[in-house]
Amino acid sequence: MERDARRIKIHSKLSVLPWRSCVKALRYALRKKVEKHVFLPSGRYFYVVKGDSGEHMVSGNTCSCLDHYLNVMVRGRRELCHHIVAVTISNDFGKLIIVEHNDNELPGFVKKLMNLEDIINKFNR
Repeated sequence: MERDARRIKIHSKLSVLPWRSCVKALRYALRKKVEKHVFLPSGRYFYVVKGDSGEHMVSGNTCSCLDHYLNVMVRGRRELCHHIVAVTISNDFGKLIIVEHNDNELPGFVKKLMNLEDIINKFNR
């Protein structure tokens, strides 16, 4: 029964994406391109998906990718991007890579990941 529930959950997440995004989400998840970064002792965490266009930070139902910003937040075309779906699939199939850090590493790690210069360059293209 648990296996069927997992399939339904994954199918419902994939069904909101275009076909090409479904393929990307499955590829990232099954090829172990999703990492869970846990900061100790606080227990804070977020996910990093190593996608075709770089690394993207996922926290809850929010992703740092341009697709999420444009198609989820601005245009409202769908609920999720393929990076968020990849996190769900990775969790459900046990393909998640867990990386632990000290709490004092959090600001530097996020700064490096969310390099503002890269974001500005994407919008100026």
